[in-house]
Amino acid sequence: MKLLFTDIDGTLIRRDQTISDAVAIALSDAAAKGHGLILSSGRPLKSIENVFSYLDSRITHPFSLQMIIANNGAQIYDRATGQNIYEERLPLVLVDELQALAEKCQIHIQTYTDDNLICTRMDAETERYVKRVILPIKLSPILSDALDKPPFKMLALANEGSQKLMPFREKAMERFGDRIHCIFSGEGYLEIIHKNADKGNALRFLAEHLSVPISDTIAVGDSENDLPMILAAGTGYAMANATEPVKAAASHITLHSNEEDGILEVLQHFRQ
Repeated sequence: MKLLFTDIDGTLIRRDQTISDAVAIALSDAAAKGHGLILSSGRPLKSIENVFSYLDSRITHPFSLQMIIANNGAQIYDRATGQNIYEERLPLVLVDELQALAEKCQIHIQTYTDDNLICTRMDAETERYVKRVILPIKLSPILSDALDKPPFKMLALANEGSQKLMPFREKAMERFGDRIHCIFSGEGYLEIIHKNADKGNALRFLAEHLSVPISDTIAVGDSENDLPMILAAGTGYAMANATEPVKAAASHITLHSNEEDGILEVLQHFRQ
């Protein structure tokens, strides 16, 4: 048995949130052979479950393992039991401090309950985000007031792109770098997670939990938040559309992008 840890956006699915018939068939073939697909995303769990519902309708054989790595590795969820088997949450005091810093830097920032997106207001960043990640929205001037427990992550957004977020990132790491990671999951998307949380640690945890050697793990992604996972896996793939640092870290680079079914090149491992 091998485990494929795959990012979602920019990797497994196309811009329109779908996969092709060819990818569905290849995933079904891998599942029929007893291999596991583990979605590993910066998305919150509820959004990933929507993707899984779509995949369940396209894949003709159930996967032998159906774990989900959500929130950039801060959460690992077992679909079979409906329980988290791993959690790393941000302390609530950090939510307040990061919100204050973001407002000083004039940056949009948001967080999440287990079921909802929490933001201070509807703005251009929120509208762009919810078109891709469909979640119910709750508005709260003070983000932590809408939380009943510490969140898995916060997300800073800038429709103008990642460059606008760099001053905020530098200040956040200077003040809170002993407690957090700040990593980009896409252009204009800056993820803020617990220091101990990343996709690489989640991959190692699941490989041990499932008694699968690291050498039998494959990871594929396209953005900075995928780097730890690609480096941790036995075999690391970068998509053709990946950022240059991700390509430099990977042992393989697909010839085709996610829009061109580049994931099929990774799935060749399951035909051996």
